Amino acid sequence: MQNKLVIFPTLIQVLLSSRCPMSRANRLSACAPEYFVRLLLLLLALLLGLFAPAQADELLLERGLSGVVINKRMAAATDDTARLPWSQILAEPQRFIPASGWSGAGLGSEAHWLRLDFRRTEVERGAPWWLVVEPLNLYDLRLYRRNAFGEFEELASGERVPFAAGREREWRQYAFILPEQGPVYLRAYDPAGASFPVALWHQDDLEDHEHLGELLLGSIYGALLAMCLYNLFLALSLRSQTYGWYVATTITLGIFLAHLHGHTAQWWWRDWPQWVAMGRIVLPSLWGLTLTGFIMSFFRTSTFLPSAHRLLQVIMLSYLLIITMRLAGLQALPSVVLTALSLPVAALVLYIAIRRWHQGMAAARYFLAAYTLLLASSVIFLLRSSGWLMPNPLTEVALPAAATFASLIFSLVLTGRIKSLRYESEAAFTDELTGLPNRRALEQRFKLYTESETDHGFSLLTVDLDKFKPVNDQWGHAEGDQVLRALAQRMQACVRQEDLVARVGGDEFVVLLSPSASPRIVTTVIKRLLEATHESVHVGTRSHSLSASVGLAHYPDHGRTLSELSRLADMAMYEAKRAGGDTWREV
Repeated sequence: MQNKLVIFPTLIQVLLSSRCPMSRANRLSACAPEYFVRLLLLLLALLLGLFAPAQADELLLERGLSGVVINKRMAAATDDTARLPWSQILAEPQRFIPASGWSGAGLGSEAHWLRLDFRRTEVERGAPWWLVVEPLNLYDLRLYRRNAFGEFEELASGERVPFAAGREREWRQYAFILPEQGPVYLRAYDPAGASFPVALWHQDDLEDHEHLGELLLGSIYGALLAMCLYNLFLALSLRSQTYGWYVATTITLGIFLAHLHGHTAQWWWRDWPQWVAMGRIVLPSLWGLTLTGFIMSFFRTSTFLPSAHRLLQVIMLSYLLIITMRLAGLQALPSVVLTALSLPVAALVLYIAIRRWHQGMAAARYFLAAYTLLLASSVIFLLRSSGWLMPNPLTEVALPAAATFASLIFSLVLTGRIKSLRYESEAAFTDELTGLPNRRALEQRFKLYTESETDHGFSLLTVDLDKFKPVNDQWGHAEGDQVLRALAQRMQACVRQEDLVARVGGDEFVVLLSPSASPRIVTTVIKRLLEATHESVHVGTRSHSLSASVGLAHYPDHGRTLSELSRLADMAMYEAKRAGGDTWREV
């Protein structure tokens, strides 16, 4: 830096080289005032050196700089009004000072300027080099370089102009041809805040960089699409609202990531820059809206956390309001509301996941891990956007990679959750001890038979084991349970596939024969049941001989409700017991 390295060291040398024209013995006392003055001048020179405007060093363009972010090595300036004409800025080089930290990030209404002073080495003269700006979002970007007549000209770019008009290369990022000599100026303006890392690329290296980036992002998009199609198939097959919300969340996430990395401008909205500008508010709001719906459905907050459920409904309405405001043309307000909503939403989702985990929902811990990963990547994204974190390929792909991985975990957790719910649903209709249908399943099957359009009736059998109580009293309930399980399997083998054997309590069973069962089939089933229960049951080294008493009733002759039909069948069963058991009676 010329001011600090040349001017002030020279001044200091002059001050220190002065001589006091006195003898050696009297010099110290006689020249004390002069040395004091010199010391003050020296301190003044140092202070002026600290606050004097400095100039950035000229950059030597060589192949080793290809792909390097050069914000630190550029001069920076700020236009607080964002309205000064560019010709005035370029005419006042004293505005530019060496960048502190890394320049190229800011929040607010000011415009940020960067100036690149460079010269090419002999090897790189005439070589194709590109100046690449790789923001995640940037509303207004302008480049100033000399034309063939040596005059500066402006090239407008950013989200405010159509895709082709703002780029000199068919690519999602902003790439501009580097002239043979500098300086080159960049102006970036974004009211919502922007991060704009600037890099130099040799054309050969840039092509490899493009291909690698497209391959990585393409893999992420492909993974999201595969998960979306798979879960869409499940949503249509199972008619599950939770799967539907997951599909909507995955779709909006994929579109948001594509917009964040410039692909929506390249593929869909090439000639509609206004949609590109609106997308940075609308698309994350849509993702937040669908993710909130997925969370409500997945955790069943309306049942288990009603207070949190009401807050989530308010959040969904807030996202709809943000989208409506942005589509209506507002810019600053929806951006502020979206930013302010982020922190409470994250805290609420973490609270819901932790509470559901404590309530016994095993899938909540996996959701919590995935959501924490997603939050961590979002923090990296915000730090990169605000300029607190140095941009690099890792910080660029942190959010899409983490979001895709989190979506994969959500998909796996959702599949496990659906299986768990299906198991719970099946368990609600299954006897825990024997695995046979329970009373609820019996009631459901009875209702199905009575509501069918067939004119045929059907039969109901009540089966009560004889001599079972001594087994429990003498050998304990554990052995009695083994006997019940063995006899339940035998009874199940005595009926047809369309018939139902249910355990309704203790050693009581009910057999519901379908309307297709003829009187002969009914008699055959009863005989098989008596034979199966009369056969000895072996538990370890012991053998237990039991029997059964069976009562028979017919629908609709003996009753039109399950309770009425069961009562009459029980009366017939007790008659069989009074007859000594191991037999059957009909109403």
